[in-house]
Amino acid sequence: MVNMDAYQVLTAVHIALIYAVLAVPLTLSYKTTKIINFVHINFITYGAYAAVLLYTFLGIDNVFVAIAAAFVIGGAMSVIDNVTVFEPLSRRGANVVILMIASMGLWIFYKYLMYSVLDVLSRVAKANLVSVLLRFETLPRVVVNGMPITSAFLTAAITAAVLALMLYFILEKTAVGKAIRAIADNPTLAEISGIPRGRVVNVMWFMAGGMAAVGGVLWAIFAIATPEVGDTLILQVFAIAVIGGLTSLSRTALGAFIIAFAENLGMAFLNQVFGVPTSFKPFITFSTLLIVIIAFPPLGAGGGLPYRFLRKRR
Repeated sequence: MVNMDAYQVLTAVHIALIYAVLAVPLTLSYKTTKIINFVHINFITYGAYAAVLLYTFLGIDNVFVAIAAAFVIGGAMSVIDNVTVFEPLSRRGANVVILMIASMGLWIFYKYLMYSVLDVLSRVAKANLVSVLLRFETLPRVVVNGMPITSAFLTAAITAAVLALMLYFILEKTAVGKAIRAIADNPTLAEISGIPRGRVVNVMWFMAGGMAAVGGVLWAIFAIATPEVGDTLILQVFAIAVIGGLTSLSRTALGAFIIAFAENLGMAFLNQVFGVPTSFKPFITFSTLLIVIIAFPPLGAGGGLPYRFLRKRR
């Protein structure tokens, strides 16, 4: 008999909230620019290390200070990438494939820059900064029906809710949000209408990079911070974004819960019933992705191959 306790469900919800914070900004950036941005991985890592370095060198253990710092760092990195790399290449006529390759180059650059900086800082601090456990207790633990709710879970829930409200308000209620949606829907018509594309896209990049970095902080206080933390999450983040079709923020958030529950509760089921080792988690992620885009192909990127095939037959 399979024993799925409340703790496992709570853990799955916790991970789903973090996945949503990580994947929604990837969908937002792709929806607006059509760039598959691999630097998104670095935003996660640099966000996690914003918390690590604040704690190590300044003794700041307030998670919300770390979240604010990470948002600014990730947002600034994202805008700098756009101004120095993506915009110049676009002006020269680079297509989305070239821009994606450029983002891969930036990904490698940022990754090894992080290793170099951490090597120096580890010597200065005389501490191991390559693998760091952060257990900030900014919010008090609570007990609900005998189930302890950790500070990390409460932080993830509050942060995800605040970011969701922020995104909704900006995209639906402000002029810059409407401009972002206009560029995403029809960039040519948006420019003809007088929308300053460069400035609007920079605002979007700042939000996307900042949110991804915040997700890095949430993961660091839930699991562990390493220079590979973004790379270890790349499969989940991209799978979730693809489930959302790389166009729908709400479907991407739903995809976060699908992947998180499949990885955790699905893996627990397979482990207890069939003895499948937990190292098969990536297989669960891939399988879930394939099942979703085959069963509901319109949610897949570009409508999904089965969807396009059926449309041609009609």
